[in-house]
Amino acid sequence: MRKTKDQLKLEDIKKLIPEEKQTAAEYLIAEILFLKKPLRECKKKLETDSKEVRNYDVLCKRYSALIKQLTDLLPKKPPQGDIDDLTAFIQGVDK
Repeated sequence: MRKTKDQLKLEDIKKLIPEEKQTAAEYLIAEILFLKKPLRECKKKLETDSKEVRNYDVLCKRYSALIKQLTDLLPKKPPQGDIDDLTAFIQGVDK
């Protein structure tokens, strides 16, 4: 099965996470990827059904919390060498 752009981006982030936190990172990445589809579906339903706002809000908060947990696993110091724009943004580093 071909990997999505999201999977590839998250795998790049995972490589920056220390070895002792890799298991937690794998779990968080799996949850993030799992939530992507229902979040997109719920967002589409918002256009026709305003009752979906609550569901979308819950999913969005959960997704945001998972992203924060994943980024909190990153080391505080940026890695040596060149880093891509996404990693620089996540780590709050100016390129």
